[in-house]
Amino acid sequence: MTSPTHITFAEFIYLLILTTLGVSLSLVNALVIAVSSLLPDIDTQASIIGKTFPFISARIERRFGHRTLTHSIPFILGVAFLTLPLILWNSSLYACFITGYASHPFLDTMTVNGVRLFYPFSGAKCVFPFEVNNPHRYRIQTGSKGEKMLAALFLIGCIPTSMIAYEGYERFVRTAQQNIEAAVRDYNEFSRDHLVVARVVAHNAITKQPFSETVEIVGALNPHTLVFKGSDAGLHTIGKEFQADFVAENIVCFRGSAALSSLRNIDLRNQLLLQVFTYLDSSEENYLFGDLSTSEKISLPENIRMFTPITGDGSMIKLNYATCNDIRTFDIGHVFVTKGILTIKSISTSAAGRGGGAPDNSFPPPASIARISFTLEAGESIEFLKQRGDSIRQNDLLARKGPDRSYDDQVRLNRDRIEALLSQSRTDLSELDRKIENTRLAAGMDSSEYAHNVELSKSHFASEEILETFRLKWEKELLVYQSLIGSRASIQRKSEIEVRKLELQNVLLNAKARSASIRSEIRSSAEGMIIDIREVPHNNKTEITIIINVLPLPKLPTIPSGISSRLP
Repeated sequence: MTSPTHITFAEFIYLLILTTLGVSLSLVNALVIAVSSLLPDIDTQASIIGKTFPFISARIERRFGHRTLTHSIPFILGVAFLTLPLILWNSSLYACFITGYASHPFLDTMTVNGVRLFYPFSGAKCVFPFEVNNPHRYRIQTGSKGEKMLAALFLIGCIPTSMIAYEGYERFVRTAQQNIEAAVRDYNEFSRDHLVVARVVAHNAITKQPFSETVEIVGALNPHTLVFKGSDAGLHTIGKEFQADFVAENIVCFRGSAALSSLRNIDLRNQLLLQVFTYLDSSEENYLFGDLSTSEKISLPENIRMFTPITGDGSMIKLNYATCNDIRTFDIGHVFVTKGILTIKSISTSAAGRGGGAPDNSFPPPASIARISFTLEAGESIEFLKQRGDSIRQNDLLARKGPDRSYDDQVRLNRDRIEALLSQSRTDLSELDRKIENTRLAAGMDSSEYAHNVELSKSHFASEEILETFRLKWEKELLVYQSLIGSRASIQRKSEIEVRKLELQNVLLNAKARSASIRSEIRSSAEGMIIDIREVPHNNKTEITIIINVLPLPKLPTIPSGISSRLP
């Protein structure tokens, strides 16, 4: 076989088998397998490699002959063993080198003369394929038209195998299929880190007009439907009959410029839909998804035969690949969302304009919206001091929650306790004062009797026993009197302590009442105009949201640099 046939056959084996087994696809590997496929012919000066190294080929050809030593299996095994250290450096190069070298003698077995594969142990010529009755049947003469045709077949075979090696077998099959299911699978694979474009041949599902363009794919609705951006900048679907705006006849997806996609979930509860603009970056392409509940009834037009990114009926809005422009077109920016999680898919790319255009910055920034939200517990009331349409300044009092009566009730209860304690103390002290007075009088009488008996004892008219009796009686009355005086002081101190404790509790309760009163005040955090007040029941509570259209701050005049430098 000639050199072109050996090279094309080796490259065909490389693309068909080696790349499938994990050998990397690279120009270096292709060059190595091409060169190694020519090395066995160094045993003849007529070959390209022999002419390159004539001092080696001449000696081998004189000593061993053509298609003997360098074409034999023992020699191939020796070469494989000697080059084994190459695996440590690059296993792919080693596989390409050995495969390319071994492919040469195998291909030469198809020639008329065959190859001595077991030289020097056997001189038998091996051929493939072999027929006993006619050994030369299916043989190819070197340099004949048959060989040229075989080289052409190998070269042609390298075209699909190179596509398979580069894109993978699945991608090759999808490209060959050119149907919508294959396009959806390609989009799901390519969209991870690239924009996706598709070459489309289709027809309009309603008008049946042909449609043939290269479009940008933005998403997949299901395994049979893709969403693409049309020339009208609107979104359309392509898929099967009766399932999409356009019916695909042939469609193939390709990778576009590198891009990064990200997903975010935003809780839009108690917010205007317009506020979603504050979460978006105009330098990126953004698509919105989600089911949102609203506080008012809405009705949006819907074309059941055309893809609609925003649909809604009753108190629900469904977003599916919706854009900011869709929100403006349907005029639903001021819809108040009571519940719903919005998913934002953002696509950013460093390429300027995906297909030649610049990033869409046509949306003006939305009006600045301030939102004040708070919750009323079950049974709480609220008094609104400002209404919708009122102009307000920062820190203005907007509303006040109903006062917390529990503190006042506890203060009144403590006051009643103080009055009861004071009344009880006065009663107890009055009773003790009466007892003390009676005991004092009794002690005075006993003292007089004792003194009288002392005088009688001096005249021997009273015995010592009688005198001792009167003395003990007088001392007993004194002890009772002193005990009552101590009890009176103890009762008075206890009453004063209890009253002081209740008074301190009232001071603390009044402070808490004042703090609760301040907390119950709802004040403005911005200057502007109230555009809406929403009350939404939720879990036995009421969530109230006051929405303020914030006035822009006035721009200060610019002071010329010459004047500013002279300012003190």
